[in-house]
Amino acid sequence: MWSGNGLRTLALVLCCVLPAACGFQPMYAVPDSAAHKSVAANYADIEILNIPDRDGQYLRNALIDRLYVAGRPASARYALEITPLQTTATNQAVRKDATYTRSLMEISTLLRLRDRQSGDVVLDRPLRAQGSYNLLDNQFATIASRDSLNDRLLEELADSIQTTLALHFRAAQTASEAR
Repeated sequence: MWSGNGLRTLALVLCCVLPAACGFQPMYAVPDSAAHKSVAANYADIEILNIPDRDGQYLRNALIDRLYVAGRPASARYALEITPLQTTATNQAVRKDATYTRSLMEISTLLRLRDRQSGDVVLDRPLRAQGSYNLLDNQFATIASRDSLNDRLLEELADSIQTTLALHFRAAQTASEAR
């Protein structure tokens, strides 16, 4: 019979072995083969085009920080287009005196990755991030809370864009290796 410690040890060993058996591979790992190109190295082939308005520039700067590790590309193969950001706020949670106490904010946009040589769109994805903040009696605190949420949502969009690009390049790399 297995004791409690023996079962725990077996479960730990299985947890370590099973991910390797299912074909799990880290997305950003540099493969052993010289023929492989790291997914993160593809970021150097992307030019991030301007995004209008203050929030767009904040998002573009966050993307530059994430994608341009070795500096901006001199001649990029792809152009990353982000449509103007759409921000909506919906008041919720009504008190008995008909005042709102909570607001839901959503920022949405459309990502397009365009091949500069052919002009074809190789990736087209809608993206959105949402969160909520309290509507307080103190107007300054409400504004600070709203602005903080706005910045967090823009950071979340930048993370989503980076992940979407990584998944796209990983899928393209896997497809080219299968040929």
